[in-house]
Amino acid sequence: MAVASEEQLAEQTWSHVIERARSELPESSYAMWFSGVRATSLRDGVLEVVAPSVYVRDWLGRHYLGLITAAAEEALGRQVRVRLGADHHPRGVATDPPRSPEPPPAAPRPTAPGLPFPNYTFDAFVPGPSNRFAHAAAMAVAEAPPSRAYNPLFIYGGVGLGKTHLLVAIGHHMFRLNPGLRVKYVTSEQFVTEFIRAVRERQGYQFQQRYREVDVLLVDDIQFLAKREETQTEFFHTFNHLHGAERQIVIASDRAPQELSGMEERLRNRFRWGLCVDVQPPDLETRIAILQLKAQRDDIHVPDDVVEFIASKFDQSVRELEGALVRVVAWSELTGQPIDIGLAERALQDLIPQTDAEIPAQLIIEETARYFGLTPHDLVSKNRSRPLTTARHVAMYLLREFTGQSLIKIGEIFDRDHTTALHGIKKIEQNMRARDTTYRQVQDLTRIIRGRARGG
Repeated sequence: MAVASEEQLAEQTWSHVIERARSELPESSYAMWFSGVRATSLRDGVLEVVAPSVYVRDWLGRHYLGLITAAAEEALGRQVRVRLGADHHPRGVATDPPRSPEPPPAAPRPTAPGLPFPNYTFDAFVPGPSNRFAHAAAMAVAEAPPSRAYNPLFIYGGVGLGKTHLLVAIGHHMFRLNPGLRVKYVTSEQFVTEFIRAVRERQGYQFQQRYREVDVLLVDDIQFLAKREETQTEFFHTFNHLHGAERQIVIASDRAPQELSGMEERLRNRFRWGLCVDVQPPDLETRIAILQLKAQRDDIHVPDDVVEFIASKFDQSVRELEGALVRVVAWSELTGQPIDIGLAERALQDLIPQTDAEIPAQLIIEETARYFGLTPHDLVSKNRSRPLTTARHVAMYLLREFTGQSLIKIGEIFDRDHTTALHGIKKIEQNMRARDTTYRQVQDLTRIIRGRARGG
C-alpha cells in the first residue's frame, strides 16, 4: 500500500470517527478532547492516531478508545486496532531515525509596557463551554484594529473566573500586533484615586490627557464606580471621547450592565453599545485542562486521578482550583511523598470548599496576627522587619484563598498596591514548596480560621 493511500484512508476513517464522536458526545467533551486529534496512517489493520499532547492521548485511551475503535471498524467494515500517540512523544522502537536536536527555546513574546500580569496571555487561557463566547469575543477584539470589532467589549462574571486574564490578554495581544499602540490598564479604584488626587491638586487637564490619549483602555472592576457621582461623570466624558475617536474600550465587571446599581443610566446604556459577554464557573473537563496546563507550565508531574480529584472538589473559581494544586505539590515536596489521591486528600482536607458562611477578611487578619504573636495593626503597618513581613505575606495568601478578593482589594487592606500583594502571595506559594515551616504555618492557620468561622 502506498503511503499516500494509507494517509488518505486514515483521514477518511478518522472523518467518520469525528462524525460519530460529535453526534454521541456533549459539545464540551467533543471540543475538549477531539480538537486537534488526527489520524496519520492505516497499515496492517492498525490506525495510527496522534493527539496534540500526552495528556489528551492518555485521556482518549482511558475514556474514548472504545468509541474510536467501534467507529473506525464501522467505517472500514473490518476489525482494526487503534494506536494512540502524541505529537511531542516519538512512537516506534530503536529503528526510528535519530531525533533532530531540540530547537532553542522561543524568545518570550513582548508584553505591553505598563500592563500587570505578563503571564495573562491567550496562550495561558483555557477556553471551555463556560467561557468560550467571552474568549472568542476577546480574541476578535484583540485581532482587529481598535474599535473595529466590538466597542466596548464588556466582560462580566464572578470572582476568579478569568475576566482580568482576558482583559489583560487583549492588551498584550494588541501590543504584539502593533507595538506602537498605547495600551492602558486601570482598575476603577485606581481611576477614582487618581481622579480625586487630580481634583485636589488641580491637575484635571493632566488627568484627562493620561486617559484620553490612549488607543486601548482596559478598565477592571467597573462596579466600584458605583455611587461615585463625580468620578462617573469624568469616566462618562472619557468614554465618549475615546469611543468617538474610535479607540478601543474593554471593561470587566462582576455583574451585567443592567445590574450595576448605583451607576448612572447613561453609563449603563453605553456599556451595552458594543458586546456584553459573561464567564461562568468552568465545567469539570475545563477544570481538568486548566490544572494540566498549570502543571505543564510549572514542570510538575501530577497523576491523572489526582488532577481529576482536585478538579471535582473546586468548581467555582479558577483561582481556588490552581491554589489547590499548589497546596498538593507543596505537601509532596516537603514530605518527600509521591503525589497520589491519599496525599491530595490530606493536603486539601482544610481547603476543600465547605457550606460555611463567608469568612470575613477581619477574621483572617486577627487570627494570622494572633498566630504570629502580633496585633492586626502590626500586619497593616509600614514596618518591614522580616518576621512581620512573613506574617503579612501569609495573611495576603490566606485572604486570596479564603475570600477570592482582587489583588487591589487585598493591597488596600494593607495600605499597599496590588503588585505588593501579588509579590507576597507568590512568595508564600514558593516558600510552601521549599520550606516546611511556611507550609505548616499555612496549614495551621487554615484549620484555625475554618474552625472559628464554623463557631468552633
